[in-house]
Amino acid sequence: MVFDSPLRLIVVAVVSYLLGSFPTAVVVSRLFFGFDIRTRGSGNMGSTNAFRVLGWKWGLVVQVVDVLKGLLAVTVVAHLMVGQALPFTNRTPFEDITVVRLLAGTSAVIGHIFSIFVGFRGGKGVNTAA
Repeated sequence: MVFDSPLRLIVVAVVSYLLGSFPTAVVVSRLFFGFDIRTRGSGNMGSTNAFRVLGWKWGLVVQVVDVLKGLLAVTVVAHLMVGQALPFTNRTPFEDITVVRLLAGTSAVIGHIFSIFVGFRGGKGVNTAA
């Protein structure tokens, strides 16, 4: 994709934030159990509360999806926006894949912690940061 350099970083940050904002535990608890996980256990929408409230199988599903959110942001989103895989091959921060990946990962973690889909109250961000 061809973007102006600053716009490219903004797109990476926004797309990664939205990806990280996906409320996995809330969606799983509502779809498969019929309640909002934030009303049970610790009230948090993270995988620890999912393990506690939904059981180990669904807790593991939530945990894996939360890890994948960060992984997808860092690998897929950053690579699609910049179009290169090798770090430190370009001269500007706008074109350096390492800087773009850091931005993408940080944005995904911030999205998980402050999810736009659930009133900016999310999980702790540990799995997404992993």
